[in-house]
Amino acid sequence: MDSSRFRSLLLGLFYVSLASLPLSVDWFSERWRFGLMVASEPLMALTVGVLGLGLLAGWVPWPRTARRLDKLIGLHFGALFLSTVFSSAPLVSAKYFAAVLLYALFGYGVQRVLRLERAEWFRALGALALGTGILVAYALARHAVVGISYTISYMIAQPFLEHGHTNLTVLLEPLVLLLNMALLFHPRAQSQRGRFAVTAALTGVLMVVAFSYSRASYISLLAQALLLLAFSGREAGVRLLLPWAVATGFILGAWQVIHMVHPHPFTRTKTDLLHELGSVSDFSSTNESNAERMSRWVYSLSLFQQEPVVGVGPGTFPDRYLDFVRHDPEHPNYTPTLRRMNAHNLYLDWLAESGALGFLTGVLLLGYLVLRQLKWVFRWRQTPAQVGFTVYLVFFLLHSFTQDFWQEPRVIVLFWLAVGLQRYYGRAAMPPGAKPAAPTLLPAPDPAA
Repeated sequence: MDSSRFRSLLLGLFYVSLASLPLSVDWFSERWRFGLMVASEPLMALTVGVLGLGLLAGWVPWPRTARRLDKLIGLHFGALFLSTVFSSAPLVSAKYFAAVLLYALFGYGVQRVLRLERAEWFRALGALALGTGILVAYALARHAVVGISYTISYMIAQPFLEHGHTNLTVLLEPLVLLLNMALLFHPRAQSQRGRFAVTAALTGVLMVVAFSYSRASYISLLAQALLLLAFSGREAGVRLLLPWAVATGFILGAWQVIHMVHPHPFTRTKTDLLHELGSVSDFSSTNESNAERMSRWVYSLSLFQQEPVVGVGPGTFPDRYLDFVRHDPEHPNYTPTLRRMNAHNLYLDWLAESGALGFLTGVLLLGYLVLRQLKWVFRWRQTPAQVGFTVYLVFFLLHSFTQDFWQEPRVIVLFWLAVGLQRYYGRAAMPPGAKPAAPTLLPAPDPAA
């Protein structure tokens, strides 16, 4: 097959997979549990498989050199593999390892090998935005029809695993960041019509966040707004105040209208926005969600003490914790909710499941990304891309203290895409004389990116 034709077909498959990724929810048939989640993960596996075939057949070139980032990624996955070999539940760990490896190969490996050009990056992000926009519209429509319910948000947030859970708002946080960046820097958003369109989109996305009962997302978005104001300065930050004020007014108004239409939604959770905001710091037994997080954090440290070097096995924490609370329900430090979830903390999950090796290699990987970003910020001229990537990395690292995203497909694939896009824009921001020579097989990044 011709190399250019193969590359075009592979990119098309990549775009389709990205568009389907946010739509991996059970909304087609509740009875048969049939939705797009039966298509998205196989599409990612097919894309990675086709990429491997192209590499073996010579239709796409192998990367000539291994970057420092590639080595750190390999080191971390090597530590996860070693923990899988010595796992207390090898089959569970093998499934977990295969899943996180697939997400890394799809989100980072495809664009690393193909070295996407500027237009191809825009198409990839556009495909992802298309699926995310449909998800936002669906979430708002469901809440308008049946009322504001945690049950709805949980169902929408459900990833591929039946008992898994992640907040869909974490997927929406980068979209909020992009809309904020458009309000701050994009020329079209400075006109009256463009500002109205971006403000309307921002209002819709923030409504989904507000209706999701994600206290961690509330705090994360607040940190994002403060970081944007700090980086952009007072004059540029004023551009955000009116759109956010308008969005807040619409959210509070819509909240009240939906409660008037549906005064008794089917939920056991108190549907009061101010109550949810005020419960962020409440870790007492009256706040089940926060108390459960504290329980899992304490238990993670207990598991680390059992296997400090290689951990108890990747992906095994949910079953280990569930077994613990079933056999010791009177333990004073734990909340026996009998929910099968992760440790609600990426770093503690690495520590418990992969031991010191997995934790250190993971922290080295994330630390390198932050250092690379800081080097870009302080060495070259400041650009909107610098502001956006810095804010994204900071709030990803902060939110990881309250959630484990390494196994959540919609979030971690976006993370790997951001890693590749960060390097693309970092190279474009370098002065021409400082750039390394580009290979002749594929074009170098466009300096105007």
